[in-house]
Amino acid sequence: MDVTYLMQLLLSGVLVGGVYSLLALGVVLIFKASGILNFAQGDMMALGAFFAFFMAKMSMDMGLPYLPAIVIGLIVLAIAFAFVVEHFMLRPLIGQPIIASLMSTIALGMIISGFVTFFWPGAGRVLPPLIPTGSISIGNIALSTGNLASFIFCMLVFGIFVLFFKKTKLGLAMRGTSEDQQLSQSVGIKVTVIFLACWFIAMLMASSSGVLIASLQMLDRETLAAYAAKAFPAVLIGGLESIPGALLGGLIIGIVEMLSGGYLDKLVGGGAGEIMPFIVMLVILIFLPHGLFGHRRIERI
Repeated sequence: MDVTYLMQLLLSGVLVGGVYSLLALGVVLIFKASGILNFAQGDMMALGAFFAFFMAKMSMDMGLPYLPAIVIGLIVLAIAFAFVVEHFMLRPLIGQPIIASLMSTIALGMIISGFVTFFWPGAGRVLPPLIPTGSISIGNIALSTGNLASFIFCMLVFGIFVLFFKKTKLGLAMRGTSEDQQLSQSVGIKVTVIFLACWFIAMLMASSSGVLIASLQMLDRETLAAYAAKAFPAVLIGGLESIPGALLGGLIIGIVEMLSGGYLDKLVGGGAGEIMPFIVMLVILIFLPHGLFGHRRIERI
């Protein structure tokens, strides 16, 4: 076995897995706070990425720096998006069967997809340079500078969120809401405000992931959709309610994708990297239905 080639695939998988981890964290956050599995996370990612392109193009046409415009634009987008979702989708569904909430996220994703297609039709676009390009060498192993910068950014955001979740008053309120919404309300926590904060953070994470992917490749809905699809295996492998599980699940998916693409594609003619993450997810769930770090809930009947 070529050890250098193996290490190349492993390290590349870890770097790619950082984006999957960030996407998975947004899904876990919403599920922990509201019990809703958000099927619109991929479409939120596409909306954020295309809106970043719009802000960059508009600022460049006006002769202004595009990076601040992208950051401010994504924050404003996340605030508006969170308000609309919480006010018009979540509030009417309070107390309704959970299937209604699940279907609402599917409908939300379709609405966002139609919105993106309407305003940004046609072929893929290119974002202005946001992260460095090229490669660096570690011995005989060459790593993409863009993937490395993307991974560092994702881990930095992940770390900031964990500190926020554990140390701030709002973060502690979000933790309490994730355990018991009715009990949280009884001690004065405004659950609607927590929902608003969760969707705001999830939208920022989805947008950041979309911008990173579009910076490394082309801003294209199909490319973004392929990345977004692998966020769910990452979530389910790690556990729907586990923040560390989102991190580990994303890294596992990235490694599996690279290893299967590097070794199995030669045998099957391609496509193994797209399928194997879902096969690994299925195998893990057969033996660990709650994922690696999921909470096993026992209910009295």
